[in-house]
Amino acid sequence: MPNLKKFIIFIALAVLLVAALPIVGNRLIENLLDDRLTTLNSYGLEVSKAETQSGYLNTKKHFEFLLQDADKFVAYLNKYSDQQLPPYINAAFEGVVIGVDIVYSNFPLSKEVSVDIYPLSLSKNMRRSIKKDDLDFYNYLEKFLHSRGVLYHINYNIVSEDFDGFIKDIKESYTLKDGTTLNLNLLNATYSGNGELIAPNQITSNIDIVNLEIQNAKTKINFTLSDLSSSSSFESSSRYISSADLKNFKLVVDATSDKLFLNATGIKVKLSSNTQGSKAELNAKSSLESLSIKSDKIDAVMKNFAYDIALNSLDKDSFEEFRVTLSNIKASSYADMQKEIEKSLVKLLSHGLNLNIAKLSLENITLNKTENLEGFDIKSKLKIKEDKDLATKIATSPLLVSKNVEMSINLKLSKALYVKLTNDVPMASVADSYAKEDADSVLFDFTFINDELKVNGKALR
Repeated sequence: MPNLKKFIIFIALAVLLVAALPIVGNRLIENLLDDRLTTLNSYGLEVSKAETQSGYLNTKKHFEFLLQDADKFVAYLNKYSDQQLPPYINAAFEGVVIGVDIVYSNFPLSKEVSVDIYPLSLSKNMRRSIKKDDLDFYNYLEKFLHSRGVLYHINYNIVSEDFDGFIKDIKESYTLKDGTTLNLNLLNATYSGNGELIAPNQITSNIDIVNLEIQNAKTKINFTLSDLSSSSSFESSSRYISSADLKNFKLVVDATSDKLFLNATGIKVKLSSNTQGSKAELNAKSSLESLSIKSDKIDAVMKNFAYDIALNSLDKDSFEEFRVTLSNIKASSYADMQKEIEKSLVKLLSHGLNLNIAKLSLENITLNKTENLEGFDIKSKLKIKEDKDLATKIATSPLLVSKNVEMSINLKLSKALYVKLTNDVPMASVADSYAKEDADSVLFDFTFINDELKVNGKALR
């Protein structure tokens, strides 16, 4: 039976080949890791420790990275973001040690990688400061970090670049040497997305609870975020859309001298940016269902606040220069950099811009549970004309710049709110001579055109 013999030999070779695949190794993943390590090392993140455990089916790698050059690493991160990380972040990063565990299959066809990322040590400056102030707290933090108390788990497909993961739950309590107790809870944080991990194309995240409680003999502070979700889509580093929803935000301060209760619900935020063309566009929208503020001095409840603001026709290069200038500000050098900031801002404005407030409104505000003031609605447009001589005009006389500005503001106030404002601010009664009314509201239309300010068609005297 020669055919049967050949078939058996074929099957035996196939089985041997499959059995040998894990021994051959997963070169696709190994080559990718080598490339990433080379890149990270060139940007200041050095491998201080590397270990490999290779079994028949899987390979496990452990790395410890020391952030030796924070300036290089932050510059690397900034390459992938339209928002620059400010320089003071560098000091917080310098000397940080990060642990990374990677597990992947030895089969060449496998494309899945499991990654755990966790800080093992704080920066040199932070360690030095905490150790000096409270040695026991320093030892607690070191033990907490080395036990992987803060851990990001990622499942990543290196071909499709899809990923998902979670942040390890945090439930920690500690009492400082002065008797202050700290309680921190972060629960059920998950995320998913697509793209390179350093610069994803899309990412969504959800967190059930973030809670921080600080208490001593005189004061108790409780801060809570509930049901936080966010989503971002990046067509490029210069074009993105981000949104976030927060079901509840609560801050309670109970002090001997005063008490504060702040509670916000139904918070929604949406941001977008487009700087692909010669002109840049920025948009921001937000809404809030309710905000309650209570203390010994105030009791106010606001409902249905919203805004919709767009900034466009910004010169891209000047905007980028202004943004980078701001990102380089350090608290210690603000005064020295003030002239640079002003110069960069004037350059940006000299190219012109448009600001459009399509909506800025509050439906209702109630004071002390009984005084219903209803709300307001504002719409506005501002145009700053292009003027290459703007810097010279400002230096000569700032009043010359007013001819470059066109503005309109439509303000609608409830009658109850208008009465409250005019009663509490004596000078506001002058507004009566310019005000217009309808059945429910007081209306003001402000215009500033050709160097003339008018209110409801009347020149302001």
